[in-house]
This record gives sequence, C-alpha cells and structure tokens, in this order.
Amino acid sequence: MRSPFLSRPFRLALLVSVLVASSARADIFAAICSPVPAQDIRILNATLGTPVALPSNVNTTASEEHPSISRDGRLLVFRRVNYGTPIPRQTVVVDLVTEASATLFTSSEDVVYGSTIRPQGSFVVTGRSFLSSFATVWISTLSAGFPRITKSTFVATGFDFRTSGRVVDVAVGDSGWIAMHVQASNLDQLLLVQRGVGSSTPLASASYEYSQPALAENPQSVFFRQRRIYMLGGQKVPLPGDIAFRPASLGGFAGTPAILPFNRADREESQPSITPDGRYLAFVRDAASANDRLFVWDTQTQTLLNPNGVDMGMVFTSGRCGSTSLYTRPTILSTAILSSGAVNATLSIASNIGIFVQRIVGKTKVLGRKTWKLETVGRVPLGEYGEGNVFTHWDFTVNGEPLPAGRYLVTLRAVEDTDEGPVARELGEPQVLRIDKKGRAHVKGKDNR
Repeated sequence: MRSPFLSRPFRLALLVSVLVASSARADIFAAICSPVPAQDIRILNATLGTPVALPSNVNTTASEEHPSISRDGRLLVFRRVNYGTPIPRQTVVVDLVTEASATLFTSSEDVVYGSTIRPQGSFVVTGRSFLSSFATVWISTLSAGFPRITKSTFVATGFDFRTSGRVVDVAVGDSGWIAMHVQASNLDQLLLVQRGVGSSTPLASASYEYSQPALAENPQSVFFRQRRIYMLGGQKVPLPGDIAFRPASLGGFAGTPAILPFNRADREESQPSITPDGRYLAFVRDAASANDRLFVWDTQTQTLLNPNGVDMGMVFTSGRCGSTSLYTRPTILSTAILSSGAVNATLSIASNIGIFVQRIVGKTKVLGRKTWKLETVGRVPLGEYGEGNVFTHWDFTVNGEPLPAGRYLVTLRAVEDTDEGPVARELGEPQVLRIDKKGRAHVKGKDNR
C-alpha cells in the first residue's frame, strides 16, 4: 500500500532538491579513483554501485586521481597526471552541474600532491613539498564567481620536523581542522592542524605507516590507514593495512590508535572517508577474488550496509590513487516508530522500506564512546512507498515471531532489491525498543549510553 502523496507545490520543491541523484536511486555516494579499465574518477552509489554520469572534462586520456567532493555533490577536485607532456601534473576543480572548471595548480608552479575540498565547498587544501622544517599546504579559496580562485600558503607552525618533507594527502573539516599525511624523516606520519591555532605532535612510529586521513566533525575524530611494517633485507615490507581512528586534538594522538571492528586480519583495508556528520564510513577492501570492493559501515548500528560490498575491479597493485570521498542525498527525511506499532516516515523519493532489528546485549565502546553491544535479530520488510509521508504499522514480530522480553535497537532502512538480495541504501535514526514481560512495547528515541 502506497502512502498519500504530498501537495503538488511541496512535491515540486522536493523534486528539485533531489533531481541530481534521483536517477541513481540512492543516498550515499562515493567519489573514488578506479584503476580499471583506466585510472579515472568515478562517482557511484556507495552501496549499490550505480554510476553517476560525469562531465566530459573530468576523465581524459591522462590519469585522474585523488578525488574529493563537496557535501552537496557539486564541486569535484582531483589531480591529473600525464607524464611525458609539457604539463605532467595538474590540480583541477570541476562544477558538476555547470561543467565549469578551473586549474588550481600546474607542475610549473609547484610540486603538489593530493587535495581535499572543504565540505561546504568554500576552499581547497592541497599538499605540497616543504624545504623548511614546517609542513606547508596550499589553500585555494573558491569565490562566489567560480571559477575565480584566490591561492595562499598555509604553514603548520606548531611542530618542527627539523627536516624537509612533503604533505602528500590532506583532509579538511568544516570547523577548521586539517589532517595531513606527512612524509618526513623517512616516516609516514599524521599531523593535525587547526587554522589559526597551531598543530599537534604527529602520530609517528618506526613500526607503522599512517596515511589517508579522513575527518569527522561530530565528535572531532580523524580516521586513517594504519599498516605495520617490518624490515627485510634492509627494505620496508608492509603488512595488510587497517582502518583506525583517534580523537582530533591539538594535544596530539594520545594512546594507541583504535582499530575499527570491520577490519579483517587477512585483507587490506584502505581509502577511508566519512560523511561530515560522522555516521557513514566508506573504505576499500582487497577481496580474496583479487578484486577491490567498496564498503559503507554505519557507526550507529555498527553494521555494513551492503555486506558484500561493491565490486571495484582488480586490485591496484602499484599503489592507491587517493581515498574515497562521500556525500549524501537522503531518501529518509524523518522516521518515528511508536509504542503503538505505528511507523511514520517522510521519503524524498519512492523506496522500499523496512526495519532492522538488533538486540541490545550489553555495552561496548565504538569510536572511543560507550554504546550498545548489539546482536542482529532480523529484518522486517514494510513494502514500497511513494515520495512523501509514510503511515504504516509493525506488530513487533520478526519472521512471524513476537520479540521476547528485552531491549532492542530498531532502525528504519531504505532498501533496494538486487541480484544478491535486498541492500540497504540508507538508514534512519535508531530508536530503543523495550518489550516487557507481558509483551508490551515501549519505544523511545535514540539512547547510546
């Protein structure tokens, strides 16, 4: 049964807001460098793999790498490499709506590396070599009249590396934080900088490589790839990498980096990115089938939205070409599951929806915070509903069986049917459900204590 439609003026306004993504039928998008069939930038549905069409001025016969995209999915920045030509390296920004583009840097100006656009799209931070003792990046301000650009140098003055080096990759947040992957003193290290304040003591180790930083705003956290290394014949040999995190602080990286629970000891996890709200974390895993796969992990339900991941093609054995970069276009605008069993939601586009049910079995720590320890109970399909308001009902059963007494985390999800079964495209806000000894339901809002 389909829900009643919203009024025509409201529907039209809503349609305009999701027009760019409506054809892709999904909510979480990833910009990523793909090595096959050529080294190009791809934007795709991060849980389904559905591609998003790109303007012709993005991918060329050269190699495009290190993509970063603004929160609204409009501005894309990347590096173009074409060795053996008069301009072997460029940093380019493209407006994906108007197709306007601008070159931020060429190899004749400076040796520059990976770039990241601020989620709001107001400026781009670009890594570069530094000859002094202090890490240096370029900051390119994108004016309202894009592609007009103002460039300036920013020096992280809070830490003295006492040697030259280079900033090979960066991440930037809305609140002024910048995370840098610095190669100096023969180490791959991470440096946290807050504009106008200074920098932290780097995360550095002779036993580990730290790279590919990503920043979350709430709470302030930095995610990165961590690889243990050992020496063999005088050469560094890295073990498979893991995705780890630490809180962002100018006090430095106190304590041991925490390895996230989705990591596998026998596989390489790399290229992390996180949505600005800190909910969804994307990463790439090299699969046993010799193909890379893209995954999205939900920090609130502690689950992978697509457990099989999205096939990215063969492993890029010669090295990575930048991290992923995420933006979202929500399908689920609001959700509410009531103690009466009423399920209310607002959808931006038509979608299958259902409820993900997890039993609360204790407490644990995720991302350094206390939260629920969860066990999956099952999934409850609710059917397909149109754009607008949804009114339906759940009888608090899973697979036809009433939930026994206990506490549960229940989360509405938007679902797409695929050849491998239903895949979650997006999740709503989790709620805590308590079933008492008499079988009565009591639902309240999210509580992660």
